[in-house]
Amino acid sequence: MAAFRLKVLGGALLGVLVAVTAITLLSAPPRKAPAPVAESRPAEAPAPPAPSVPAPEPTPPPTPVVSRSRGEREWAFFFRAGDTLSRMTDGAPLGVVVRLERQHRFADGSTGPAYVVRSAEQGETTFDADELERRARIEAIREIRVPPARPPDATTTR
Repeated sequence: MAAFRLKVLGGALLGVLVAVTAITLLSAPPRKAPAPVAESRPAEAPAPPAPSVPAPEPTPPPTPVVSRSRGEREWAFFFRAGDTLSRMTDGAPLGVVVRLERQHRFADGSTGPAYVVRSAEQGETTFDADELERRARIEAIREIRVPPARPPDATTTR
């Protein structure tokens, strides 16, 4: 008797599966057949020659960025002596800031704040403060020793 019930249950499940499949296939929208590919293509006419384009005018060289630090007497320096600097564009090392100069006379005759940077080859180079601050980043910060807030042997009060 149990085998008979199992056969009836299996047949019912198989019938439901067939019915669901038939309904799904019949209710689906019909597919459109792709358009046939044309075997022969019409000959294309040669393209007319492109009109001659006049040569573009040469662009003037970009105007240099004017330094904001030249001529300034009160310039807030961003870098400090002991900072190791590198170029922002490619990360090439520039050197270590040796000193800051409030008034430095540059080769073009102008004066202004400047950084003196010592390179790895031990050569010192002077940079305009604004120019260096725009084009360099700090790789290593100088070591600063901060004294403790209270002596280590002080007693705590609560």
